[in-house]
Amino acid sequence: MLLEVETKLEENPVVIEYVTNVGIILLAIFITVISLIWCFKLIESIYIDYIGGKPLFRHLYYRVRDLKSNQKRILESQFKFYNTLSVKERRYFRHRIHKFLNTTEFVGKDGVIITDQHRILVAATAIMLTFGYRDYAIRLVDKILIYPASFYSNLDKAYHKGHFNPGFRAVIFSWEDFLIGYKIEDDNLNLGIHEFIHALHLSYLKAEYKNEVTAYLFLRGLEAVTDYINSNTVCKNKIRNSDYFREYAFENDFEFVAVLIESFIETPSEFKTQFPEIYNKVKQMLNFNFKGY
Repeated sequence: MLLEVETKLEENPVVIEYVTNVGIILLAIFITVISLIWCFKLIESIYIDYIGGKPLFRHLYYRVRDLKSNQKRILESQFKFYNTLSVKERRYFRHRIHKFLNTTEFVGKDGVIITDQHRILVAATAIMLTFGYRDYAIRLVDKILIYPASFYSNLDKAYHKGHFNPGFRAVIFSWEDFLIGYKIEDDNLNLGIHEFIHALHLSYLKAEYKNEVTAYLFLRGLEAVTDYINSNTVCKNKIRNSDYFREYAFENDFEFVAVLIESFIETPSEFKTQFPEIYNKVKQMLNFNFKGY
């Protein structure tokens, strides 16, 4: 019976023509979509390199999700950056936090019970740092571990306030020190920002992510900063002697980047006054065109 049906289909020119036409249409659609994506990437790369220095757009969502009312209240009362945004930007900020919370596991350690305060403040820190980008995911992070205070690491046999473990895909915080980072807003010391910058930096250096627009913006901006400093002896000496960047910045290149962005976020006016050229390069590197910056 089945053989008879197949034979009739094969002998029916109308069916054959229909199947052929559908196949041609699907192939044409596929080629068109690929061509449009390729053209968009080409146009955006030209725009970034020669015109605007930033993505063509930052926000494009199929459905904008929102937070619960108590989560919104935490943002409004405890996260200063959120309150500087426009109504539309706040809506997008909350959407990105929602996505972060649904793709990231939070684990309490040494008796910590994870609450909305933990989840919202940590997520908001990560989203703030990538809010200038369209692709805001931190690819090497899918877990947040929270200790009540400084914790001991068996890896280096030392106590830490915060740590990023790329192998475990986890950012680890002392909650006590995380909160101090926001309680004192102008000391250029913020544990949450510092550790998430390490996670971002290492994510963007991964070969599989290097060609993405966000990674390109970050790494190109970082290269511009380091080239400027290394070619400018006066600036290099000023950085060393100004006491604006804390001594820990000079441990290595990764710590310098983390401290640099901590300072940019916490004291933008002072940063801009003391080091205007570096400030502008960091601002472009993060595409951070928001009120106060």
